[in-house]
Amino acid sequence: MLEKKFLNFAKKIFLFGIINYFNLSCQTQIFHEENNSKENEKETFQINSPWYSNERIFERVYFFDDFFDKKEKDYGIPKGLLKGLAMQESLGNPLSVSYDGGVGEFMLQPGTARKYGLKVYGNSNKTGADTTHAKEMKKLLKKYNYDYSKLIKIDERFDIKKSSDVAARCLIDLHKGKGHNSWNKALSAYNQGTPAFYASRTKHVKKIREYQEYYNERDGD
Repeated sequence: MLEKKFLNFAKKIFLFGIINYFNLSCQTQIFHEENNSKENEKETFQINSPWYSNERIFERVYFFDDFFDKKEKDYGIPKGLLKGLAMQESLGNPLSVSYDGGVGEFMLQPGTARKYGLKVYGNSNKTGADTTHAKEMKKLLKKYNYDYSKLIKIDERFDIKKSSDVAARCLIDLHKGKGHNSWNKALSAYNQGTPAFYASRTKHVKKIREYQEYYNERDGD
């Protein structure tokens, strides 16, 4: 029932055309962990595969369930929180570009990405909105025909593994700093710089928590 609820929510988003241009033609395998039999079963995941279709929107994040689980465990982040954040930020789309210049599955701004050591395309160093940078990134996607294997070498925010590591580190820093040891405030600060006073009541945090609950229930936790 929870999955049906989320799918209905996703369909509403599609009607607004937020991710329509992400019907990609890329033929590239985007993730592989050596010496891991369970991950080896996922070698055929491609951005243009059925896994990436609108109908399977929740599979985009869950496809890397083991990877995100390990990342959360390694950094001491509550289980499912990174998955929830990825869904809220980009609907699990690693080639997302926001109108304000956020890029990748976790919508990292250029300044934030550079701060945590990622390679970023262009000259922008802003941590806030940068519509000019957003236009540059959208042109870049079209120039390389949404080819994941090429784009991750130009801007590492597109890289699922690297961007998720930065998102996790960023959450940890926000949790200790602006979040005042509150994950809800950390999530709110991730979204708007300064956490909302009642962070748990904001739409952003509520949706992340709903997605987190969905993935944890799916894992049987």
